[in-house]
Amino acid sequence: MRGLIDILNASLGRGESVVAAAVVAKDGSAPGPAGARMLLFENADIAGTVGGGPLEGQAINAAVETMASGQPQVLEIDLSGAIGDGADAICGGIVQVFLERIDPTPGNVALFQTVAAMQAANQTCLLVSSLDVQATGGGARALLSGDGRLLAGGLPDAVVREAGRLGHNLFSPSRAVWGAEAYFLEPFPAADPVYICGAGHIARPTCQIAAMADFRVIVLDDRAEFASPERFPLANEVAVLPAFDDCFAGRSLDAASSVVIVSRCHKQDRKILINALHTDAGYIGMIGSSRKVVAVLEELIEEGFSRQNVARTHAPIGLPIGGDTPVEIAVSIVAELIKVRTARRERRPV
Repeated sequence: MRGLIDILNASLGRGESVVAAAVVAKDGSAPGPAGARMLLFENADIAGTVGGGPLEGQAINAAVETMASGQPQVLEIDLSGAIGDGADAICGGIVQVFLERIDPTPGNVALFQTVAAMQAANQTCLLVSSLDVQATGGGARALLSGDGRLLAGGLPDAVVREAGRLGHNLFSPSRAVWGAEAYFLEPFPAADPVYICGAGHIARPTCQIAAMADFRVIVLDDRAEFASPERFPLANEVAVLPAFDDCFAGRSLDAASSVVIVSRCHKQDRKILINALHTDAGYIGMIGSSRKVVAVLEELIEEGFSRQNVARTHAPIGLPIGGDTPVEIAVSIVAELIKVRTARRERRPV
């Protein structure tokens, strides 16, 4: 729901109700992952998606009903018979979609504005919604901080406590049952930082695609004419360095941080790589031919870097998809960033 929060807040700010539909559970190959979201507005326009096809059509019809009645509902849709019925669908399975009308009450406005503020500050938060269809809007959800503190809304203390415990390392939406009631846990994790070192022709599409994939993008270069917000409108930060000699000075790179080395020349790449290997960055990738990469890494080992440290380098950078244009290279780079991020969050080796 990350990309829909601003849209939701705009509607609530105008005093308009919105129906939120969320996939809360699925079984089989049904479309739409848990957490897929769609909003339906008072004028019947929609934003987002719960998976398309017949699933979306039924969800829209149910959302119109919920808008009129104000009554939450859990819609169970069996798509196993959709294939062969003339529907444009290739998936089967069963999907549960929770629909609720979110009215512009002071409590709802405050809660979703807090979600937006947490996102703007790149701080983790967790939205917990009751799936009790007898509940009405306003008191059926709560927003917790990354460490489990109640930020807005209200749910029973025991639920807040258990949700905070489960949500500490939750990166994907999840359904939980406490007592006789079910809840939907929707995390908004802080965006992992990606440091793009070099602001040339590969950096631009890499920044754009990485931002779209919910990374926090920082672009670094020593050329003001290249490192500018105008060239990188989706970057969270664009910094002009005096040189790459100490390019991460004053910054704290941890296991969630990634370094993408795509500068203008081999000498600069090598310098950036040395700086990166002195950090705790969880991903370090460097562009270059296989021959150049091998030579550089062997040189660093001869200069005293351990093989284990040097082996952290993903080089040549990106997944081997076979492209060679700037956009294709950018796609391969961000694909590898996503692969590493997913493995890190699932606590498994790449």
